[in-house]
Amino acid sequence: MANVTTTTAAAIIPEIWEAEVEFAAHNNRGFSGRIMEFEFAGPGDVLHIPKIGAISAAAFAGTVSYTANTESSVDITPDVSYSAVQIDRKADTRAFMSLGNVYQVELGQSLAQYEDEQIAGLYAGLSQSVGGASDFSEANYLLAIRNLLQNGKNKVVMGHTPIWGVFHPAQWDHVLVVSNINSAQVRGDIDGPAKTGTVDLAYGVNISFSSSVQVSTTARNMIYASRAFAIARKQTPAIDVEFDADTLSTKIVASQDFGVAEMNDELGVEYQTNAS
Repeated sequence: MANVTTTTAAAIIPEIWEAEVEFAAHNNRGFSGRIMEFEFAGPGDVLHIPKIGAISAAAFAGTVSYTANTESSVDITPDVSYSAVQIDRKADTRAFMSLGNVYQVELGQSLAQYEDEQIAGLYAGLSQSVGGASDFSEANYLLAIRNLLQNGKNKVVMGHTPIWGVFHPAQWDHVLVVSNINSAQVRGDIDGPAKTGTVDLAYGVNISFSSSVQVSTTARNMIYASRAFAIARKQTPAIDVEFDADTLSTKIVASQDFGVAEMNDELGVEYQTNAS
C-alpha cells in the first residue's frame, strides 16, 4: 500500500515565506563616533587643521627672547566610498516585500563598517607601541596607559579625558581573566565583568572589542584619546535611487565622502597582541 507523502504531494503543498528578513553580520564598530569629527561644504577637496607648537617659558635674564614656531597642519583629503545593488523590476514586483527598502539597510551597514575599518587602520601612523606576538596582559595594558599619560601631558587628564581601548575579539577571554579587571569587589561593581561579560571602564579606559581592529601579523589594538584621530566629512552617508529604463531595473547606491587622519601622535598607543 502506497502512502501520500510530502514528496508525492509536493505540487499541492504551498511554501511559506516569512516577512522578517535576517541581515548579514557586520563587525562591531569600535572606532566610529569616538574621534574628532569635522564637516565642511562648498568648494575645496582638502581640509587643513592648524596645529600650534609649544612655546617655552624661561626666567627673565635682562632681555626677552621671542619664540617663532613654524606651525604645521593636519591635512585630511576626503574620498568617496560606496556600496550598490541593481534590482530587476521583475524581482521587485514579484517579491512580497520592497527589495529596495531591504537592501538600503544593508548598504548603510556596509558603509559604516568601511568607515570604522579606515579609522582602525590609523594604527600604522602611531609611534608608540607595546606588546607583540603574545596575548593581553595587565602589565602591557598598564604600560600602554602610562605611555599615553607621559606623552599626552596636559591633553590627557585621567578621570576627565575620555580614553578608549579597542581590542580584537580574540583577546576577550584574555582580558576577562585578569582579576583586577573582572573582580566586582575590586571594582566596586554590583554586576562586574565576570557576570556581565563586558568590561566598560578599567584603569580609566573604556574597553570594547571590535573585529574592525586591523591584523598585520598581530592584532593592532589601540588605546587612544578622542583627539588622537579625526574624520572629515565632505558628504554624509546618502542613498541615491535611479530607475534604468534600458534594463528595467532600479539602481540603489549608498555613498559618502570622508577622510581620516592622525591628529596627535602622542594621544594614541598601539597595543599588539595575538589575533587568534
